[in-house]
Amino acid sequence: MTIRVLLLDDSAICRTQLRAILEEDERIEVVAEAHNGDQVLRLIDEATPHILLVDLQMPGTGGQETIERVMAHQPLPILIVTGQPEGVRRQAVFEAIRRGALDLAEKPLHGDTKAEERLRAMVRELSRVRVVRHVAGKLSRKDGAPGLPTPIPPRPLDGSSSPLVVGVAASAGGPRPLVSLLSGWPADFAAAVVVVQHLPNGFTSAFAEFLQSRVPQRVTIVKQLVRFEPGHVYLATDDQHLVALSDKQLGTDRGPPVEGHRPAATVLFESLAARLGARSCGVILSGMGRDGVAGLLKMKARGALTLTQEESGCAVYGMPKAAMEAGAAVAALDPPGLAREVSTWVSLQPSSTAKGR
Repeated sequence: MTIRVLLLDDSAICRTQLRAILEEDERIEVVAEAHNGDQVLRLIDEATPHILLVDLQMPGTGGQETIERVMAHQPLPILIVTGQPEGVRRQAVFEAIRRGALDLAEKPLHGDTKAEERLRAMVRELSRVRVVRHVAGKLSRKDGAPGLPTPIPPRPLDGSSSPLVVGVAASAGGPRPLVSLLSGWPADFAAAVVVVQHLPNGFTSAFAEFLQSRVPQRVTIVKQLVRFEPGHVYLATDDQHLVALSDKQLGTDRGPPVEGHRPAATVLFESLAARLGARSCGVILSGMGRDGVAGLLKMKARGALTLTQEESGCAVYGMPKAAMEAGAAVAALDPPGLAREVSTWVSLQPSSTAKGR
């Protein structure tokens, strides 16, 4: 089946280049294009695309408003294709994902064949994603949603003097539930949180700024050895794995990509299993592929609490589905449910280093 693409970009040159890149794959066809989102709903009606590629900076109806209109009225998979973010655009990229876009890709430079193939691969993958209508800003269900499991009792501890650490994996569609999850915990949350969010190189600083403006914890990009501190959210720097080097310290690693990713969630989760065991918790949010599943299985075997996002709230039910099918996660919940379950787990862990609730 031919993948039908609607392309929105204010630059005619960029549209021409993107069309040429995409149609290198005979399975992909750009069926319509425009310089802004003024007529996006009409174009969707007429061209019946499977996926929308959109730049954020456009005259008239810009990228943010376009995404809101599409997801509220005629939802379909949306991929942001943009250059390196600067100034006010830095957070706008991730705000667009929060509003309903699935993922972002950097516009390939001329002759960068690897970047061009990555873009085509994302279009092929995301075009198959089933999306649902939603209104921007509604990050999750209301608290008190039914179906929450009984709090899971603590497993045997392997070192109660170690800090409590929550590892989180996210990919396509991940920023939105990640904000909701982190917002469910206070600034003095009694555990350190370590996040692997798949991003193009060069976007980590913008993502850190986006998170810091929306969550109460302190957000830090790990570039050198740091100590786990409760109430801190740690992010991997560009093109580096994030690993627990001991039960007290976190650092980076330049090992090979795993499941095509560096940083990879499985690398982080395996290090948490080895260094912290039952003093750690693993959570997998929306994303394509299987990254994190093998590591989550190892965490579960060491007595860690392992959770994943439920299907109905996932923009991309890939990584969470793989975790459930592998038996790596003990429960699937919406982000507020995940936040409550982890908070309960934290409250049940005796610790000489973590603060009480």
